[in-house]
Amino acid sequence: MRLSLRLLAERRAALFIAIDALFLFSGLMIGLAGTGSVTEFWLPMFLMPLLVVGVPMLADTVAVERRSGTLDLALTSPGARFYFERRVAAVIAAAIAQGWFCLIVVRLLMRTEPFPLSGPLAQTISVALFAGAVTLNWSVRVRSAGAVMFATYATAAAFAPWFFSNPIHPPTTMNGPMTIGDIVGWTQNNLVLLAAAATFYLYARQRLAHQEAMIT
Repeated sequence: MRLSLRLLAERRAALFIAIDALFLFSGLMIGLAGTGSVTEFWLPMFLMPLLVVGVPMLADTVAVERRSGTLDLALTSPGARFYFERRVAAVIAAAIAQGWFCLIVVRLLMRTEPFPLSGPLAQTISVALFAGAVTLNWSVRVRSAGAVMFATYATAAAFAPWFFSNPIHPPTTMNGPMTIGDIVGWTQNNLVLLAAAATFYLYARQRLAHQEAMIT
């Protein structure tokens, strides 16, 4: 996992860490310092690091091999079937771990607007899997990392109602616990993301099965 993250970050590691830390600090301040409602920290704490740091790293999943001229070697090496998936999995795992850590810290320290953890923890998985599958799909179809990022952001925008849905529901400021309607809505949002992630992943696997199309 460490090697995959180091390879995808390349010489941008310090920049990515600084951007990530800025968003995390903003999210934690919103969640803990009373500078806004606790529901507002979901975007800077999880979604923005995933989009601004995670997607550029994921966009290099295949592009880094193209730039070094080793794509054909990577596709024909032993274990090539899951060669690129392992890189994507490393970024997804890091994003989920960071999201869970921040959610748990805010929940433990929050006194004025406590919120259930189960929904947000589960949605970090759905959103991260969606972002990883979409980026992998575009990585094996277009040549440059910039084009992969553009296609991924366009896809996220197309799925905006589900991708940007907020799972934070503090009962004290949301007129009580989640209702049946709220639970159904949350479930639908996550099922859409998981179904889309599975679809994009299958399309990516189909493309990886035709290696000559990726090399040319």
